[in-house]
Amino acid sequence: MSRRCAIVGMDIIAALGVGAEAVWSEMMRKSCGIRPLTRFPRGKYATDFAAELSPEAEGMSGAYALAVGVGRRLLDGSAGAAARARTARTGLVLATTKAEIREIERLALEPGADVTGRHNPYVLARDVAKELGLAGPVMAVSNACSSGLIAIVQAIRLLRRGAADMMVVIGVDVLADFILAGFSALNALSPRPCRPYDAGRDGLSLGEGAAALLLTLAPRQADVVLGVVAGWGIANDACHITAPSRTGDGLRAAVTRALAAANLSPGDIHYINGHGTATLYNDAMEAKALYGVFGDGDRMPPLSSLKGYLGHTLGAAGVIETVLCLMAMREKTVPACLGLERLGVERPLNVPREHLPLQRLTRVLSVKCGFGGINAALVLDGEAE
Repeated sequence: MSRRCAIVGMDIIAALGVGAEAVWSEMMRKSCGIRPLTRFPRGKYATDFAAELSPEAEGMSGAYALAVGVGRRLLDGSAGAAARARTARTGLVLATTKAEIREIERLALEPGADVTGRHNPYVLARDVAKELGLAGPVMAVSNACSSGLIAIVQAIRLLRRGAADMMVVIGVDVLADFILAGFSALNALSPRPCRPYDAGRDGLSLGEGAAALLLTLAPRQADVVLGVVAGWGIANDACHITAPSRTGDGLRAAVTRALAAANLSPGDIHYINGHGTATLYNDAMEAKALYGVFGDGDRMPPLSSLKGYLGHTLGAAGVIETVLCLMAMREKTVPACLGLERLGVERPLNVPREHLPLQRLTRVLSVKCGFGGINAALVLDGEAE
């Protein structure tokens, strides 16, 4: 893939803390940010307090607060200096599943209530860009749980088109009664912290959070390149409105396209950041798809899901977990799959129960799957050209 895109800045606000270093440090301690829900549905677990961790968004609330908070942290850091100097040529792509969903809940209870309109993902993106002072192109991506990776792809397309010099990508989602009730109705919520790929997995743990990336095709000499996006693939198996394909064909196609775009073979990948929601069907589908590409034994790179640390952050997951993949490459450590006790998927996977140091960890494949059969795969390369 020509004109590979450099990632020169990152930040995160999640259940384990604020900032990539803080979150990674807690992960290395095997800290779990998933807690019992204090609202409906009782007896389930989630992470629903990330917004409280964002002092940069004081006086704001919900998805807007998290997105603005993480965006300010990114732009106020050393990596954001170039973007602040070129705000007219810096744009924003915002990834979210439900945007400011609590506004819709409020309208249901108070018809005619004064709301901002940020339940529309584009309006949320536009307002966040305005608050951050970004005058470049603005786009919202809402492709279920694949939104984060697809937002990164859309940002690169805008850069290649010459529409901007730098792009900020923000992934954000917050929990609301509507989301909790919906997943509860699907019997998809676990009565304990989720256990990705485990034989006893019984559902996911929802989460909220936000992360931001700063992308450019032409990094300055002063920029520290955290990694480059080497390739991607997107495929829709159109199997079902909520259930994944039982064959894994859509995800397998996305991974195959991502590797081909990066001019890599399966053996070139050092770590797979899986989707791993801990639902029965997702993890089974994912195992089939990845086995179909990588095979087993020595050919299968280590794979872990990060949902056991932060919960499933929906449309924000792709951006949040990209930040953590960049940390993994920097620290040359594959994070353990928290919650895994006994592997229980239909295909053999190389899933570490403990953190796994590697002498070489420079190429990472991240995969995300969403409702409606949408599958996305992204290849990160830590060896900047």
